[in-house]
Amino acid sequence: MERRLPATITELERIELELELLRRNATISHLRQAITQEELEQQSLRRVIEERLGPLHREIEQLKAEVNALEARLRRLLRASRPLSDSELDAQAAQEHAEEAAWRAEFRAQQSARETTQGRLLGSANGHDDVLLRRLYRTLARLIHPDLAQDGHDRAQREAIMRIVNQAREAGDVDQLRRLLAIWAREDDGDRPYDIEALRSRVAQRGVECAELRQQLQRLRRSDLGHLLAKGRDEVERYLRHREVTLRRELAVQRLRRRRVLRLIEERRLELSRRADAEARRSS
Repeated sequence: MERRLPATITELERIELELELLRRNATISHLRQAITQEELEQQSLRRVIEERLGPLHREIEQLKAEVNALEARLRRLLRASRPLSDSELDAQAAQEHAEEAAWRAEFRAQQSARETTQGRLLGSANGHDDVLLRRLYRTLARLIHPDLAQDGHDRAQREAIMRIVNQAREAGDVDQLRRLLAIWAREDDGDRPYDIEALRSRVAQRGVECAELRQQLQRLRRSDLGHLLAKGRDEVERYLRHREVTLRRELAVQRLRRRRVLRLIEERRLELSRRADAEARRSS
């Protein structure tokens, strides 16, 4: 028996809805590709920044740590009544650090216990739990696996996305995996619904998905890396050169700090040594 449409629904409306569904599906595909490309370009830029600026950052941090240790040594010398060797000063520092580390470990243990108890009460998993990480990864792998590709272009896109997924998994970045799942966990087109209300619902759903994907793309493009990418290769190079100059200046400042603290330590030791010699002469 032939199924008849309600008299109020015209075939023209159905055709318009189906065309709109096709347009929105195409938009979703385009947005997914744009997000993938933006993610890949930002990761590439992040690697370039790390290669150019990472060593300077690490050297500065190492110098800062050394200067902080020297300044702590100087403070102990200023409180001392006799000359102290580096080993004696370091032994004092080690004891102080051990006491501080023990206190911090106890505090973290108490905090972790409270969070665990709260998590059980709320019935929610830790956002960075390994189980959740593996579950998200497996779900994404099933959705995006390159073997599911329909053609060469689709396969290349899926391989690019899987690289991002693998990097997020290695970094333990649950938030990134969730974002990727939100992008890719969409219903396939499948058969178009015959019921006009179902067709309207599908079109509306695709509209929501388009809006979510646009927001995700905008967030990427409005990030610091996104803004830098949008300015072009020459601007990226200028940014890197400027940061290199700034970091080298900071490196010079930290080296000056180290020389200054070393000089003050030497002067304080000399002062304590002279004082000890004077006291020894008086006692003799």
